[in-house]
Amino acid sequence: MPRLSPSKQRAFLKAISGPAFNGRLRRLSFTVSCRMGLIVPAILAGAPPPAHATTPLLSDVSKIPALPGTPSKPSAATYASATSMAPPPSSSTEHIDVVGHKARGEALGHLKPIMQIKADEIRAYGVDSASDLLDAISPETRSGRGTAGNTPVILLNGKRVSGVQELQDLPFEAIDHMEIFTEEEALKYGYSASQRVVNIITAEHFRAVRMRLAGTTSTDGGGESGMPALSYTKLDGERRINLSARYSDQTDLKDSQRGVAPARASGLYANAGNVTPAGGGSLDPALDALAGRPVTVAGAPSLASTQHPSLQDFLPYANLPHSNTDASAYTLQPAVQKLTLNGVIAGQIFKTVTSSLNLTYTRQDQHSLQGPARGLLTLPASNPFSPFSEETLLYRNFTEVSPLRQQIHTETAHAGLKFDGNAGSWKWNSTGSYDRSETSTRSQTGLNLQTAQTDLTDGSTTLNPFSRFPASLLAQRSLNTGHTTSHNGLISGLLSGNVFALPAGDVATSLSLTGSVINQNALSTVTGVKSASHIQRQVGTFQFNADIPIANSARHVLSFLGKLDGNVNAAVNQVSRFGTLGTIGGGVTWAPLAWVQFPLSVTSSQEAPTASQLVAPSIQTPNVTTYDYVTGQSVQVTSLSGGNPNLKATSRHDVSLGTLITLPLITGARLHVNYVHDTTHNTILSLPTATAAIENAFPDRYQRNAAGILETVDIRPVNADGESRSEWNATLSFSRPLQESGTDKRGKSKKAHGRIYLVATQVWRLRDTVTLRPGLPAINLLRGGTISGLGGQPRHEMELQGGVYDKGLGIRLVGKWQAGTSTVASSASDSLYFSALGTLDATVFADLGELPHWQDRKWAKNFRLFLSVENLFNDRIHVHNGKGSTPAGYQPAFMDPLGRTITVSIRKTV
Repeated sequence: MPRLSPSKQRAFLKAISGPAFNGRLRRLSFTVSCRMGLIVPAILAGAPPPAHATTPLLSDVSKIPALPGTPSKPSAATYASATSMAPPPSSSTEHIDVVGHKARGEALGHLKPIMQIKADEIRAYGVDSASDLLDAISPETRSGRGTAGNTPVILLNGKRVSGVQELQDLPFEAIDHMEIFTEEEALKYGYSASQRVVNIITAEHFRAVRMRLAGTTSTDGGGESGMPALSYTKLDGERRINLSARYSDQTDLKDSQRGVAPARASGLYANAGNVTPAGGGSLDPALDALAGRPVTVAGAPSLASTQHPSLQDFLPYANLPHSNTDASAYTLQPAVQKLTLNGVIAGQIFKTVTSSLNLTYTRQDQHSLQGPARGLLTLPASNPFSPFSEETLLYRNFTEVSPLRQQIHTETAHAGLKFDGNAGSWKWNSTGSYDRSETSTRSQTGLNLQTAQTDLTDGSTTLNPFSRFPASLLAQRSLNTGHTTSHNGLISGLLSGNVFALPAGDVATSLSLTGSVINQNALSTVTGVKSASHIQRQVGTFQFNADIPIANSARHVLSFLGKLDGNVNAAVNQVSRFGTLGTIGGGVTWAPLAWVQFPLSVTSSQEAPTASQLVAPSIQTPNVTTYDYVTGQSVQVTSLSGGNPNLKATSRHDVSLGTLITLPLITGARLHVNYVHDTTHNTILSLPTATAAIENAFPDRYQRNAAGILETVDIRPVNADGESRSEWNATLSFSRPLQESGTDKRGKSKKAHGRIYLVATQVWRLRDTVTLRPGLPAINLLRGGTISGLGGQPRHEMELQGGVYDKGLGIRLVGKWQAGTSTVASSASDSLYFSALGTLDATVFADLGELPHWQDRKWAKNFRLFLSVENLFNDRIHVHNGKGSTPAGYQPAFMDPLGRTITVSIRKTV
């Protein structure tokens, strides 16, 4: 009999570890004096068994299933050879238990993955690295539980990592396959059941230097970016080295490049200026007489520096203030430069202990324009350039100087250390990390016009407030600053294994203990007033999880139920300033058939606010466009962001019921459907929008001037009374080779090649309401309510991904659609209506070394070209009010500044 390859031997061992075969083997006894594992590989490989091994009866051995690709039964000669070398059987009889071992990199639990993405499918995704792949599958890793936007738990070869930085720069070629699990798998690793799990399994051996250069531009013009990257990766079993450097440079995009008209700032600031009476009422009785009506505001004329205005010059603008501003003084997209250096080294330090060290440094600078420099001046009636009999106020933009700027500089450093090992049948993992971040913000809020105001008050004859100002008077600017320094240290340990056996299987547990220290300092200067805040938080967390088998048809325990497993989990968090916060949960996973399972879980948890939510520095950002639902107009306001030290802990209750089906009639297809209901008390929110309901609940967060025009919005986080959400989401995945391996009609063997895949995800929101204060009516975000500046919550969202790859050429399409929303204002005419949005992204790529005519060209090997088009049809959300017009700040280009973008990149690995 021919010797089997190692891969076929592994396939055999996998076949004999199945539950059905285990059941048969428990009823089968051999007369042996050694374990089955010593004799079966020798017989199958055609080699003589060990000298001390006895031979099983031929009738029993014939019951062993044949290895795929080998004859169904071993030949008689094989048995004769094996028998002739065996000593006489002993009189004792031993029952043989075949124990299956997990494949390399498999996750701890026995749950089926929602999706499995193999190496050839990863190649068909047309991505560059593991981080790109995680972005591509983000719809499938989205969890409807807990806080919206939870990122998934990332595992590497079935083990926890010290941070996502450990694997984000892995080239896609280094990934053997990837698995996505439901939130229940996260419990086994010491995380909460509000995050899905992604397990990345790498190739055992890999070495490459990867170089990539990419450039992006928009077809509407502007917004260009360049992204060079370089990395070195070497994998050799447990040994791993990954060094990388990435840089990106994104140019800014101004409002003027998209024809966007900025909103008026408080309704009064304009390039030429507007005047109002300082004490209220009319500007001047004589002007009232000329206009034939009271004049409370007037646009200012543009005059030469020596020209003295008269009331006649203001008459054309009586009660018609200027509203113009400079669109080139605003950025829809900031300029950003970012550098990231990342290094990982891992290896086996003892026989059963492995370790990894990760160091990361990131530096980012962001620059944006916040509108024209502006100021408010008081013009005395005695000033030679004032035609008014009373003191007036002049609101003016000064376009003769550069616009206001906001600069944000961020530096972060990360160090992560991880150890993995075994203690008997138990597995342990420990991780430690230290993160330091420093963020400085400098925000110009206006001009310091004290010198100019002194000249106007003193009646200077050289300063005409209605003409161009000398540059020397506009040199000083009001500046608000914020500086945050954060130190985060964390150490965590995980122990997992089986504690005892039940008739239906082993009870598996995991225990995790985590301690973290957060030290954050914040300094800010707002309108010349300095303030400082500090928080030091210690958090200790103990988490327990147990998976309890209840029924198992393979073990003949309550066989009519199929397979039924229970789960209980609990966590205790000791948080400084908030005391003891707890989490308790449980559920069951029922698999009545091998191809379907139903997970059910219930969780109640308490969560403390983050340190940043408590003590982030106060930052004033001027000229932020917002829609005032109370007055039905877009205005520019000063936005105040930062922390709120009075926040309370949040309590949450989640119920989740899912279905995971491996479709039996469609090879390579899986369907996952999940229903989630979430109820939260003391929800933490940011409220950037002024509606009647929100302003009524939090009146101190919104400041208006005497005319009722919104001027300041405080978006620092607050506790709302509660939120109630329910949704169901579904993922359908299908993947298979273009050609399966086998034989054709003529009997010739054919190799599998190519890959086609399809992934469809959808989210259907059934309920989403927010109650701001006890006793107030709930805001229905699905029916006209809003707590953000972008309308309500879409009831329905869908994404369809598909691709094909073969012989070096690939194409990937991603279609997205979301339903339209509406926001009800104080009147129907002021309500806003947001259209549905559908976009299509397309990527075409070519592996030059795989093309039939270039396979022998060395330079083409591992050389990939990309051409990507995002938002192929350049579609954007369109917004209109009840009058049919689009308010400022809601133009299509404001909602999506770039629109259609084209990215060209080249990638080479050696």
